[in-house]
Amino acid sequence: MKRKLLLLLVSFTFGFSYSQRFYTLDDDGPYIDSLTHVIQTTKSDSIRGINSFKLADLFRRSKKNELSDRYLLTANKIAPKYPFLKAAAIYYNAAGLVSKGDFDNYGKQLNLALTELRKYKTKDSYSLQAFILKNISLIKVLQNNELEGMKILINEAIPTGKKGNDLETLSILYKSVATIFMNYDERIKADSYLKTAKEYIEQASRSTYTYQETKADIYIIDAENKSRLHMLAEAKKSLDIAYNIIRKYPDSNLNGSYYTAEGFYFYRLGQFNNALKSYDKGIVNSTLHQDILLTNRLKFSKYEPLKALNRLEDAKNLLLDLIGSTTHFALDQRNYTKELAQTFESLGDTKNAYKYLSRYNTINDSLNLSEYQGKIAALEAKFNRAENEKKISQLEAQRERDRLVAQNNKLYYGLLVAVSVILLLLVIFLWINSKNQKKIATQQSLNYVQNLESLKNQKEIEVMQAVIRGEEDERKRIARDLHDGVGSMLSSLRTRFLKISSSSGPASKDEIENMNGILNNSITELRQISFNLIPETLLKLGLEHALNDLCHMLETDDIRIYFQANQIRSDIPENIQIMIYRIIQELLNNALKHSSCTEILVDCSQNQSRFFITVEDNGKGFDTSQIKNFTGQGLKNLKSRVELFNGKIDIQSSANHPTTFNIELSI
Repeated sequence: MKRKLLLLLVSFTFGFSYSQRFYTLDDDGPYIDSLTHVIQTTKSDSIRGINSFKLADLFRRSKKNELSDRYLLTANKIAPKYPFLKAAAIYYNAAGLVSKGDFDNYGKQLNLALTELRKYKTKDSYSLQAFILKNISLIKVLQNNELEGMKILINEAIPTGKKGNDLETLSILYKSVATIFMNYDERIKADSYLKTAKEYIEQASRSTYTYQETKADIYIIDAENKSRLHMLAEAKKSLDIAYNIIRKYPDSNLNGSYYTAEGFYFYRLGQFNNALKSYDKGIVNSTLHQDILLTNRLKFSKYEPLKALNRLEDAKNLLLDLIGSTTHFALDQRNYTKELAQTFESLGDTKNAYKYLSRYNTINDSLNLSEYQGKIAALEAKFNRAENEKKISQLEAQRERDRLVAQNNKLYYGLLVAVSVILLLLVIFLWINSKNQKKIATQQSLNYVQNLESLKNQKEIEVMQAVIRGEEDERKRIARDLHDGVGSMLSSLRTRFLKISSSSGPASKDEIENMNGILNNSITELRQISFNLIPETLLKLGLEHALNDLCHMLETDDIRIYFQANQIRSDIPENIQIMIYRIIQELLNNALKHSSCTEILVDCSQNQSRFFITVEDNGKGFDTSQIKNFTGQGLKNLKSRVELFNGKIDIQSSANHPTTFNIELSI
C-alpha cells in the first residue's frame, strides 16, 4: 500500500507507465508561449478560460505552483459563465487534492466532473472524460482493486476515448491496460495492447505538445516487454524509435526509463558490458531527477550482468549499497539479502553469507507469517460465519416444521378442495381471457398501424408546412428587398434618365456620376440578394468557406462573431450543405435580433456521418420553458429543418444568461 501511494503521488493524472511516473522532454516552451499569446489576445472569454485551465495544469505538472495558481484563478473567474467550462473546472480544481494525498475526495470530485461532462457530446468533452476515467481507474488500483481498475479502463475509458476520436489519448489508455498486465507478468496480453497503442500513436496528430513524450514512453515500455518475451529483433526496433526522439533531449527524465529497457535488451543478448554501460547512464539520469525508486531499480538490474561477468566484489558492494538505502520495501529487502548471501558464499565468506541468509530467512518468514496469518484469519471468519448460518438455519427449519405439523391436519383437506376449485376456475378464466385478448390484440395492432401512419403523415405535413412557410418568408423578403432597394433605385435612375433625355443639352458630369452611383448601388444590392439566396462561396468553395463569409458579413462594430471549424468534409451533398447553412443563418439572425449580445461563437465539426453545430452568445437569454408560447416561426422552422436530418437540438438558456444551441445532425 505504501509503495502504491508513493508512486501515485508522483504520477497522478498523467496515466500509467511501467514505473508510474510523469515523463517530459522539457520542450514545452513553444506550447506555453502559444497558450499565453492566445490568452492575452483573444476577445472570447470561453477560449481564454479553457486555455487558462490548460496552462495552469501544465505549470502544476512542472511544479511551478505559483504560475499554476495564477492561471487557475483566471480560469475560475470565467468558468461560471459557460456550462462546459464550469463542468471542466471541477476536474482541473481537483488536481490539488493529489499533492495532499486526499484521494477519497479526489475520487468524488472526478466522479462529479464526469457526471457533468457527460451532458456534452463534443470531442473535447469525450477526451476529458476518458482522462478522468483513467484517473478513477488509478484510484481503484490504489485501493487494491486492480480488477475494477482494469474494468473501468476497458469498459468505459477506451469506448469514451473512441467517441472523442483522440488517437493520442487512446494510445495512452491501451498502454495503461498493458502496464497492468506487465505488473502481473502477463507479457503476451500486454504485448497485444501495446501493439494497439503503437498503432494509435502512429496515426495521432503530431501537433500536440505531448505527442513526442507519449510516443517515446510507449516504445520504451514495448522494448522492455519484447525483451522479456525474447523478441529481441522487435525490441531493438522499438528502442531505435524511442532513441530517435529522446537523443535531442539528453537531460529528459525519459532517458532513465530508456536506459533501463536498453540495459535489459543487452543483458538478454549476452552483452553484459554494454548492459552495464546502459544501466550506468540511466543511474546518472535518475539521480539527476532525484528519482530514487528508478535509481534503485537500475542498480539492482546491474547485479545480474555483474554476476554473469563474475565481478563478485562489485556485485557485493552494489547490494550492500542498496541495503543501506532508506527507500526500499520489504520485498526488495528480501531480494537484496538473498542475492547478497549467495554472493558472499561465492566469495568464500561463509560468515557474512550465513549472516545475510539468516536475515533473508527472517524477512521471508515475516512475509510468509503475515500471509499465513491473513489466510488463517480469513478461514476462521469464514468458518464462524458458516457455523452461525448453519445454527440459524437449523432453528428456523425446526420452527417451520413445528408450525406445519400443527396446521397440517387442519388445512390438508380444505386446501385440496380449494386448490381444485381454483384450478377449475383458473382454466375457465384463462380460456375466456385468451379469446378476449386475441380480439383485443388484433384490434390494438390495427389501431397502432393506423395511428403510426397518421402520426407519420401529420409530421410530414408539419415539416412541409414549415418548409413552405420558410420559402414564403424568403419570397416576401426578396420581394421587399427588390421593391424597397433595387426598385426604388432603378425608379430614381429612370427619372434622371428621362430628365436628361428631355433636356436640350448634354448631361452634366455630376449627373452622370450620380446616375453611375445609383447603378453601382443597384448592382451591389442585387449581389447581396443573390448571396442571401445561395452564397457563391458555398457553390464554389464549400460549406466551411461559406459559413466563414456569413460570420464575417454579419459582424458589426458592436458584435464580434468567432467561427471555428473542425474536420468539415468537402464531399457533403450540396443540398445538405445549403440546409446546414440555413440552420446556422437562422441561429445567427435570432441571436443578432433578440439576444443583445456582443460576442457569438459558432463551432462546427464533423465525425463521419454526424455533423455537430454549437452556437453560443453572451446575451440576455430567454426562458426555455416558454418556447411553446413564442409566436414567431424562427424556432419552429429551425426544429423542422433539424428533424429532416433525424437530428437532435438542445437549448441551454435562461433569463439574463448566455444562450447555447447544441445541434447534432445525421447527414
